[in-house]
Amino acid sequence: MKNTKIKKTLCKLDKHDIEENIDNIVPLVSEPKYLCLKCARVATKKKNLCTPIKIKSSKNN
Repeated sequence: MKNTKIKKTLCKLDKHDIEENIDNIVPLVSEPKYLCLKCARVATKKKNLCTPIKIKSSKNN
Protein backbone atom coordinates (compact mmCIF):
# COMPACT_ATOMS: atom_id res chain seq x y z
CA MET A 1 0.00 0.00 0.00
CA LYS A 2 1.25 3.43 -0.85
CA ASN A 3 1.52 6.06 1.85
CA THR A 4 0.18 9.26 0.32
CA LYS A 5 -1.96 12.09 1.56
CA ILE A 6 -5.63 11.88 0.75
CA LYS A 7 -6.53 14.78 -1.52
CA LYS A 8 -10.34 14.40 -1.30
CA THR A 9 -12.76 14.62 1.57
CA LEU A 10 -13.71 11.24 3.00
CA CYS A 11 -17.18 11.79 1.54
CA LYS A 12 -15.85 11.69 -2.00
CA LEU A 13 -13.77 8.53 -1.67
CA ASP A 14 -14.97 5.52 -3.62
CA LYS A 15 -14.32 1.87 -2.78
CA HIS A 16 -11.03 1.83 -4.69
CA ASP A 17 -9.78 5.01 -2.96
CA ILE A 18 -10.61 3.53 0.43
CA GLU A 19 -8.84 0.25 -0.31
CA GLU A 20 -5.74 2.06 -1.57
CA ASN A 21 -5.57 4.49 1.37
CA ILE A 22 -6.86 2.48 4.33
CA ASP A 23 -3.70 3.08 6.39
CA ASN A 24 -4.12 6.84 5.92
CA ILE A 25 -7.86 6.79 6.63
CA VAL A 26 -7.83 4.96 9.97
CA PRO A 27 -6.20 7.84 11.92
CA LEU A 28 -8.69 10.29 10.38
CA VAL A 29 -11.69 8.37 11.75
CA SER A 30 -10.38 6.68 14.90
CA GLU A 31 -11.74 9.32 17.30
CA PRO A 32 -14.65 10.90 15.42
CA LYS A 33 -15.81 14.37 16.40
CA TYR A 34 -17.69 15.31 13.22
CA LEU A 35 -20.44 13.70 11.15
CA CYS A 36 -21.23 14.49 7.50
CA LEU A 37 -24.84 15.55 7.00
CA LYS A 38 -24.86 14.19 3.43
CA CYS A 39 -23.39 10.70 3.77
CA ALA A 40 -23.08 10.08 7.54
CA ARG A 41 -19.34 9.41 7.40
CA VAL A 42 -17.36 10.49 10.46
CA ALA A 43 -13.95 12.09 11.02
CA THR A 44 -11.77 13.56 13.73
CA LYS A 45 -11.37 16.88 11.84
CA LYS A 46 -14.14 18.72 10.04
CA LYS A 47 -11.88 19.47 7.05
CA ASN A 48 -12.09 15.77 6.11
CA LEU A 49 -15.87 15.92 5.47
CA CYS A 50 -17.90 17.91 2.95
CA THR A 51 -20.83 18.92 5.23
CA PRO A 52 -19.61 18.40 8.81
CA ILE A 53 -21.50 18.92 12.06
CA LYS A 54 -19.99 18.48 15.51
CA ILE A 55 -20.96 15.27 17.31
CA LYS A 56 -22.11 15.81 20.86
CA SER A 57 -20.15 13.64 23.26
CA SER A 58 -22.12 10.93 25.04
CA LYS A 59 -19.43 10.72 27.76
CA ASN A 60 -20.89 13.76 29.53
CA ASN A 61 -24.49 12.48 29.49
